[in-house]
Amino acid sequence: MNRMLHETLAIVGWSFLGATAIGVVGALLFRWPITVTYMLSVLTIGPALAVLRGRDRSRDPLELGERAGVELVAILILLGIGWLAGQYLGV
Repeated sequence: MNRMLHETLAIVGWSFLGATAIGVVGALLFRWPITVTYMLSVLTIGPALAVLRGRDRSRDPLELGERAGVELVAILILLGIGWLAGQYLGV
């Protein structure tokens, strides 16, 4: 598998799980709107995960520009998922 695709899938997967968990817990405990909480979580978890995954530059398989591109694509995918959920699921 392409290393950029692998990193994109890893960041999208973990960010989606984390943002969804935060959104659901926030909705259940504090009555926060799920979509808004999900979007804010995506904008914090995704970049933090990308920084943590690329922290050791000697072992990182991606160049710095590739890492930035992967994170940009991951954020666009995750925001698109949140927008679609808000539009069609009404959450």
